[in-house]
Amino acid sequence: MPQLLGIDIGGTKIGLCVGTPDGHVLARQSIPTARDQSPESILADCRDRLFALLADAAGASAAPAAVGASCPGPLDYPGGRFLDPPNMPRWHGFAIRDWLAANFPCRAGFMNDANATALAEWKWGAARGTTTAIFLTMSTGMGAGLIIDGRLYEGPLGLAGEIGRIRLRDDGPVGFAKRGSAEGFLSGPGMSQLAQQEALICTQRGEASMLREIVEAGGAMSAEALCAAAESGDAAARRVTDRIAVELGRLCAILTDVLNPDVIVLGTIGTAHPDLFIPGASRVLLEEGVAASARHVRIVPSALAHRGDQSALAVAARLCD
Repeated sequence: MPQLLGIDIGGTKIGLCVGTPDGHVLARQSIPTARDQSPESILADCRDRLFALLADAAGASAAPAAVGASCPGPLDYPGGRFLDPPNMPRWHGFAIRDWLAANFPCRAGFMNDANATALAEWKWGAARGTTTAIFLTMSTGMGAGLIIDGRLYEGPLGLAGEIGRIRLRDDGPVGFAKRGSAEGFLSGPGMSQLAQQEALICTQRGEASMLREIVEAGGAMSAEALCAAAESGDAAARRVTDRIAVELGRLCAILTDVLNPDVIVLGTIGTAHPDLFIPGASRVLLEEGVAASARHVRIVPSALAHRGDQSALAVAARLCD
């Protein structure tokens, strides 16, 4: 069976893997994304590591059949470039297509991470066996990958699924410079904004809360800290996660009314803490969505959690279909 290479590029880490077209991973490695280095320097290291992984997994003479890159969006597909990935200023405008072609002697492709993960979940994960599926990233950013009638839908410019800009409310945390957006409510940084606001309210009320303790101690308020506090029974934290679940449900209702999916798969934060978000979101979906569609669709956690390298592998596997 041919060997494939995958590069999952993220703002925090980069996942590397060698695998096969059926999704089987032969070798994998993860390295931190060096913010003080250029994309060229970082990816040269990734290339060398990938070829070393391939040699270890399949022998020194092994040659890859295809390489796929999963990249933070949005991307300029016609130009083969990154546009302006959040928190990665050095990558703005980087020509990923040209770099792949110059560094790998095989077919090469790239795709935004939401689309790549939607494809992986549909091929091998939580959306396997469905016809129409939506993947929601719920990570550093908030985007969607769309499988419609058994095909990945990318749109004429490859920009389908950029749902983070959808305004869910007139007020709320800011995402994409838009208050109350899906990115604001449902990304990690947006959740952090909500938690900090709730901590301030607790201080003003004199209410004890783990969120207040984190802020007053000068600690970093993160989505993970918020979710941990909510799961431990902290009332203020639970108010925040309940609010997030409501907005997730509103977004799912909008997407369900438009696309009538079989399943909506939640990414990073939703996968790590499904009990905080899925029950509440499902209730709101049933209240606000078209009844038959809302009853049909399931909101589920990812089956490939923390395996971004398989998303990149799905991009490579697509080249072999």
